[in-house]
Amino acid sequence: MAKNGKKNQTGIALACWILGLLILIIVFFVKQEEIVNNLKTTQFFERIFGVTPEFIKNFDETSLEKKNSDSKSDDGIIQLFVSPENNGSVESGKNAGSEKPVSNSAAKTENKPKTTEPEKESPVENKETNKKTNNETKSSEVASKPVVEQKENPVQEKKTVPVPPASKVTRRIYFVFIGEDGVLSRKMVTREVEKNNSPLVTSINLLLEGPQGTEVSKGCKSLIPNGTKLKSASVRDGVAYLNFNEDFEFNPLGVDGYLGQLMQVVYTATEFSTVNCVQFLIEGEKKEYLGSEGVWIGSPLSRGSF
Repeated sequence: MAKNGKKNQTGIALACWILGLLILIIVFFVKQEEIVNNLKTTQFFERIFGVTPEFIKNFDETSLEKKNSDSKSDDGIIQLFVSPENNGSVESGKNAGSEKPVSNSAAKTENKPKTTEPEKESPVENKETNKKTNNETKSSEVASKPVVEQKENPVQEKKTVPVPPASKVTRRIYFVFIGEDGVLSRKMVTREVEKNNSPLVTSINLLLEGPQGTEVSKGCKSLIPNGTKLKSASVRDGVAYLNFNEDFEFNPLGVDGYLGQLMQVVYTATEFSTVNCVQFLIEGEKKEYLGSEGVWIGSPLSRGSF
């Protein structure tokens, strides 16, 4: 009997412990956030075990505050509101009005007389005044500094570059010289002329002008008939085709005159490396003989023809 009584006592005690543990667990889940917050604020685990668990360190108090605020809103507490229209009369009840509750400190501040504070200047005005003062100081500094006169650069005179003379070339032309015994011989003279694109035409025209100045004093003569003019000139395959007017056909000196005028033209034309011989034309036509004496001009004449 005694044994059975002891067993019953231990069973009741065990059931009480289990019941108490269940109650603690239920209370823990219901009041979990408050318990965890109290453990965190009192540093329970740090004092007993020396280390606070991570889930307590990371506990967020915002959920608890939110829950408390939600529970307070519906806990049935009557709030007092001061109506500004009733000069401080108190209204009771949850739905007393849309006005927010006014604290005693706010009411006190309303009753206090307002003290007038000096108006503060706007930062924009301060910036503008600062700019003005800075500009004034700069202008005063500039005024205090001595003014340095800038010397104007003298106008550079334009240098007149002398234009180089046109390039000149030397041309050789041939006249005749009549000795005391009456024998005809060639006489070469040089002329400086401006370089151009038709050197053969230039040389023949100089020849047709006749001797000039000192050339005459040296006995140079031309046997080309007066009035002779060069109408055209061209060079093909070493042959210079020279076209004269009809005055070239009549020479008062006869055969010697014809041979002299032909020799003057051939030697002058063949001074150019591109000309080997001359084909004479009269008014654009090729004739076999020149003059009534019949000097041959039907084929090109070279220096070897004289």
